[in-house]
Amino acid sequence: MLEINGVHLPLSDIARVAAGGVELGLSQSALQRMARSHQSALSASSRRPVYGRSTGVGANRNVALQTSTEPSAHGLNLLRSHAVDAGTSLSRETVRAMLLIRLSQLAAGASGIDPAIPLALLAMLNDDTLPDVRNFGGIGTADLPALAGTALTLLGERPTLGGGRVNEPLKGWTSGNALPFISSNALTIAQTVLAHQRLERILYNAETVSALSFLAVSGNPEAFSPAVAAAADTRFVADAAATMRSLVLGHRPPARIQDPYSLRTLPQVHGSQAEELSLLKKLLERLVTAGHENPMIHGGSADQTEEVSHHGLFQMTNLARRIDSMHIALGTGSAVNLRRIGLLCDPAYTGLNRFLAADDSGQSGVMMLEYVAAAAVGRIRVNSQPASLQTVVLSLGAEEDASFATLAAAQLESTADALSKLVAIELICAIRALRLQGTEAQQLHSERIRKILDVAQALPESIEDRDLRHDLALAENIVLTAHK
Repeated sequence: MLEINGVHLPLSDIARVAAGGVELGLSQSALQRMARSHQSALSASSRRPVYGRSTGVGANRNVALQTSTEPSAHGLNLLRSHAVDAGTSLSRETVRAMLLIRLSQLAAGASGIDPAIPLALLAMLNDDTLPDVRNFGGIGTADLPALAGTALTLLGERPTLGGGRVNEPLKGWTSGNALPFISSNALTIAQTVLAHQRLERILYNAETVSALSFLAVSGNPEAFSPAVAAAADTRFVADAAATMRSLVLGHRPPARIQDPYSLRTLPQVHGSQAEELSLLKKLLERLVTAGHENPMIHGGSADQTEEVSHHGLFQMTNLARRIDSMHIALGTGSAVNLRRIGLLCDPAYTGLNRFLAADDSGQSGVMMLEYVAAAAVGRIRVNSQPASLQTVVLSLGAEEDASFATLAAAQLESTADALSKLVAIELICAIRALRLQGTEAQQLHSERIRKILDVAQALPESIEDRDLRHDLALAENIVLTAHK
């Protein structure tokens, strides 16, 4: 069982829970922290205005709630009015990740929510009775529709994903618990975490695949020498140069004194991508346990005095910027992926038939794979346009900016999908070239190279013109799987 403590939640555990079949629990310390925070919220809202508890929200923030109103009326109205979303239903994997992250954030003890609601959320996850969440609704200032819809599902007012109902619907939802539940970017963070975890595997394998291409075109390893690594402008580029050197040494003499950029600049490409991936991971590790609810209730620790803070941390400006930076590194690097595929199709670089065909009498070989790769590059580079430059004014001017981190996260998911196909195509071409050149795994020094060559035996050996869709699916599965 994975115990949620509100303090630490590895991204790999989120991906594991998202895949399904993991039983979850809440730590005793998390339950105690939430209980203290809840009591602090009740006490504070009896003495002073607290946004969403004793006031309306958005442009209604200055409207005081009538104390004579039935205790659950405002909360239910808030949930029902904020639950609208649109578009296609998100995957069960994404929804599980969203619920887990929201549970972890609530366990941090800054929301003031009644612990009964996180416990109901825990049951929803363990029973796998998930809400139906659609892909349009958030703008990077809290995923209000996704979480309000989750609340209605917990109450039994909405069907679950697939048309059922939760096993034990909540009996009511007091007004003070409505905003604390929905004031979170858990969906945006979940989408980014899952994309990040896919990118970790894809980029590791992309580095290996680029080495296969380098070997197939007899590249010059001087570009990865220790002297070059020592002069690199960042540690990540230096590490990438050392890695590439270890992968390609000892095959055959270089064919050129100086290679094309798509071979020579591999350390810069892989290094910049690794650096952005590392920075994004650090931010996500913070966000999955951060109590960014507005208002923030300082009642989670025994040594804290009762206090409420209204703030703007829920606006995911840093996440949007960090995803944009990741995208720029991927977008610029994708062009050289495509160029290496072009080199592998060129007899001047491989000594083989054009497009790695069976003969040179008009067969097309892997020609159309290059077109598919170009389409993938186009998608990646369009996605690389910065989402954080978007803005909007909403709620009668009360909310005059938005991070659009939600858009950035969706773009990153799309990019990971396109990148896996781009790297898979390079893998097919590199493996075909090395096979035609008669390269054997035992000739190569790198264990990592030998391992992927062994895995790539699953790719068909036939080089006659045929439908390559199955080959691409097999290669993409290799790219999406960890081979460390």
